[in-house]
Amino acid sequence: MKLTTKYILGALLIGSFSFATTPAAQAQKKPVKEAEKINKKRNRLKADSSPYSKDQLQYDAEFAVAASSSNMLEIALGKLAQQKAIATEVKEWGKRMEQEHGQAEQQLQAIAERARITLPQMMGKDDRGIYDDIDDRKYFGFDKKYMRDLQELHERTIARFADAAAKASNPELRTYAAEMLPKLREHEEITAQLFERASDRK
Repeated sequence: MKLTTKYILGALLIGSFSFATTPAAQAQKKPVKEAEKINKKRNRLKADSSPYSKDQLQYDAEFAVAASSSNMLEIALGKLAQQKAIATEVKEWGKRMEQEHGQAEQQLQAIAERARITLPQMMGKDDRGIYDDIDDRKYFGFDKKYMRDLQELHERTIARFADAAAKASNPELRTYAAEMLPKLREHEEITAQLFERASDRK
């Protein structure tokens, strides 16, 4: 049965999925790979009627999928920081990350729906690994570990968004990436300051 964008996004919003052998269950096990698989099939069909080539459509879809997974990681880590951080400033930073990346994900979902790009239902395997690594720390060392990994995560994200701001074919995706860059650079700068203070407290 052919999956529609409406079905995928509807499942994402509902947030409750069956573990039976269904496309939704498969996406839950391998969220990024499943979204990429759906997008590749759709891009082959869209290429004939789109002003963009298959490669351009593929680049846009891959960026959107990666950005969505990264947003979900930032949101999840922000929630975790509010639970586990020792310093009040780290808890507050986690709350800000949850809010701002939550807004960023909502914007991305709206763009993806208009562009008929399928986003993952959950963060990808690599991002989940980062989350699990930070979550595995004892409370005493959480602040420093969270800030250090968040700094590295923002370096990766900034590079990805800078590339998309120049290369994305979809105008909305290109604008999204460009407008997010100043926010991401601010996040990186503040995270570096918080990491230094967390290290001093250690």
